[in-house]
Amino acid sequence: MRNTDDKTERRAQLTAAMQAAGCTAPRDWVSSELSENIAQFARFRVLHDVHVLADDVEHVLSDALYDQPDLQETLQTMRAAVDPAALHALLRAYAKALGNAFVMVLDEGGMSDDARMPGWQLMETGPDGPTGRLVQGLHEDYLDFEDSYQAKADAGT
Repeated sequence: MRNTDDKTERRAQLTAAMQAAGCTAPRDWVSSELSENIAQFARFRVLHDVHVLADDVEHVLSDALYDQPDLQETLQTMRAAVDPAALHALLRAYAKALGNAFVMVLDEGGMSDDARMPGWQLMETGPDGPTGRLVQGLHEDYLDFEDSYQAKADAGT
C-alpha cells in the first residue's frame, strides 16, 4: 500500500511542478516519466527554454545586434520597408527553425565518422548532481511543443 501512496504522491508532486513550470498538459509527460523512467520534466524544461528564446524576438535581436551598428542599420531599413507583423513573423519563424536545428544537434551528440572526435550527452540533474537519466529525443517533440506550455504575451505582435 505504501508503494502506491508514494507513486500517487510523486505523480501529484511532478504534476504540480510541471504546471508551475508552465506545462499546460502535464498528464502524458508525468505518466511517461513515471512509467518509462524517461526524464520528461527535464525534456520539457529544455524544450520550453528553447521555445521561450525563439518567442522573444526583440530580446534576441537586441543581443544579436549588440555592438554591430551596420546590422542595426540593416534592421532599421527592413523595419521601414516591411510590415512590422510580417517582419516579426519571419524572424520568429527563423528562430523556431534555429531552435529545431539546435535540439537536433543536442540529440545527435556530435556524431562523427571520426571516432577520435568527442561527443556529448545531455543529462538530467537534481539537487545532488547528475541523475544518470539522459535527456534525449528532443526533436521528437520540438515542432509540436508550442501547445504544451503557457507562452508569455508576445509584445512583438
